[in-house]
Amino acid sequence: MRKLNTILSVLLIVIFLLHGLMGSALLLGIDNSAAKTLARVGVIVLLAHIVIGVILTVKSLHISKDSGDPYLKENAVFWARRVSGLAILILLFFHFGVFGAVQNGVYVLFPFTTVKLLTQLLLVAAIFTHLLLNVRPLLVSLGIVSDGKRRGVIYLVLSLWLLLCAGALIVYYIGWQT
Repeated sequence: MRKLNTILSVLLIVIFLLHGLMGSALLLGIDNSAAKTLARVGVIVLLAHIVIGVILTVKSLHISKDSGDPYLKENAVFWARRVSGLAILILLFFHFGVFGAVQNGVYVLFPFTTVKLLTQLLLVAAIFTHLLLNVRPLLVSLGIVSDGKRRGVIYLVLSLWLLLCAGALIVYYIGWQT
């Protein structure tokens, strides 16, 4: 089950990065492909990742409870991973349909308010945090145990992705304010 979750995690990262890049290009007026199919595939993969993650978390808690080991209660990174994942899940509900929707066969843009900007920036931050917290265990799962150079490149790519997505949201918001 862990190997399947590793595969799903890599697939999710690729989907999130592509969706973020394509969405940023759309918000900046560079490209007009919304990548709905990619987003829908991402939701399906995300649901599978969530189910497996919950099962593995419950198993970890059960093992800890049986052994009397308080390790999981004291492991801040373990809980930060779960909380950041839960934050993504909650914030995704604010992402669906935030920019517009099809009405009578025509795509209509919705006003992009300050609250919407904040929810989308929080979503980007939650995804970024979740990815940063999980890069090391993901690399270990992929058999890349201690390659600091690769991890550094991954952190750089994720940081640039964060800046692009956040910047596109801010530019889009400014456009709605003028």
